[in-house]
Amino acid sequence: MNPSRHLPDPDSTTRRNFLTASLGLLSLPSIMESAAAAPTNDKGVPIPQEVGPVLGHIDENRIFCFIRPSTPGKITLSVKEQNGREVARLTGEASADNDLSAHFAIGNLKPATRYRGEFFGADGKPLFSGASFDTTTAPIPDRSPKTTLALGSCVSSTAFDDLWKQIEKQGPDAFCLLGDTPYIDSNDLERNRTARKIFWGHLPTLSGMAKRIPFWNTWDDHDFGRNDSDGRMPFKENIRKAFTEYNALANYGENDEGIYTSFRRGSVEVWFIDDRWFSQTGPSWANPEQATCIGARQWEWLKRGLKASTAPFKLLCTGMVWYPKGNKEKDHWETYSSEREAIYSFIREEKIPGVILISGDIHVSRHHDYGRERLGYPLHECVVS
Repeated sequence: MNPSRHLPDPDSTTRRNFLTASLGLLSLPSIMESAAAAPTNDKGVPIPQEVGPVLGHIDENRIFCFIRPSTPGKITLSVKEQNGREVARLTGEASADNDLSAHFAIGNLKPATRYRGEFFGADGKPLFSGASFDTTTAPIPDRSPKTTLALGSCVSSTAFDDLWKQIEKQGPDAFCLLGDTPYIDSNDLERNRTARKIFWGHLPTLSGMAKRIPFWNTWDDHDFGRNDSDGRMPFKENIRKAFTEYNALANYGENDEGIYTSFRRGSVEVWFIDDRWFSQTGPSWANPEQATCIGARQWEWLKRGLKASTAPFKLLCTGMVWYPKGNKEKDHWETYSSEREAIYSFIREEKIPGVILISGDIHVSRHHDYGRERLGYPLHECVVS
């Protein structure tokens, strides 16, 4: 046998190597483009570049939402009734100043009416696949026979999608997030933005629900810088900016401070109380020997809302539990007992009925019955964590 007959042709080898190298060079830009289109966080989780739309505050006449495309530019939102009649056309801008998150507030809508919203880019084409929502405005409060609210806290951004499927099967009218939603543990602006993109864009069932029902949100400690954080957190303005970019509330506290808001749905009114922004920043309005938790301005807001409310049921929501934890931790309402007791006293003195306490934080669900002593009627706390 002549071995030379089985050796590769040098010219053929050269041509093959050249072709392989050329193909590699030709494919390199597409590989780089693919990598650029799918960045990951420090744990290797893909960071969605297209997020939403996410529905926030929805009442009888208004829908608030945000959407985040992958590139800056003009965005048009068309809102139609079920019969196809367009009732609103709004324009917005995806700007780097707000991490490309564009917010829309649609007004002059009808109660208990289904609407579809579709987002388009500057070229008139759909902004991206799935860039639409389909939701229903709230009914007039006194005409709603039933209200189903889902509440939760301490939510993973990357796991337990099957749990979201179980929640979805219950058909909630809205979802209330009480903080650690998501876990961030940083005051860096970009890390906060990244975490919130992953939260809304990674789990398919959560992302789908956010296009159909409203989500209200506040923060607790892990989405306010670190574990057991308080209002002395440095650069807390970064945390608040990312929060307002990636949630669509009707309001976010007052005077660019805090994250507190409320809404009415049927027979239930819900207050999201901020237990972080103001905490430990000065003496308490209830007792100068203790540090404040919610601050004087938020306290006045809460009093006004409770006095004006006609809802049969009133939920006071905070990330911290209202009862003493019974351990060495101080991240609970017992640390701010003077303000907690002042809230109870106000409710009792003003004869405000139907108050229920809601909390999270502790990674377990509980029910506490405080009896009639504090409010003059049975007071209950539900821990949803």
